[in-house]
Amino acid sequence: MVSIVEKWESIEEHTRQLESHAKIGSYQLKKIRGGVEVRVRIGQFGYVKWFKDPDDSELIQIEAFCNVEGFYKIQGSKSAEFFYA
Repeated sequence: MVSIVEKWESIEEHTRQLESHAKIGSYQLKKIRGGVEVRVRIGQFGYVKWFKDPDDSELIQIEAFCNVEGFYKIQGSKSAEFFYA
């Protein structure tokens, strides 16, 4: 289960409080409904937000933070039993 937080700053603060070996996070950018949705997960916490403009400064800030922190960029997901099918 992932608890979705309301503010992006909560994710940044949580990440900075973790020991370096515990900072295994991931994020995904999905083009949907005339915009972009970003999903970020670090441990049990997640953040989701939709942006109309893919060049939105907040979206750029979020992606930059994820890259600096070494978060994995997720392309998509597939059920484990069908991964090699």
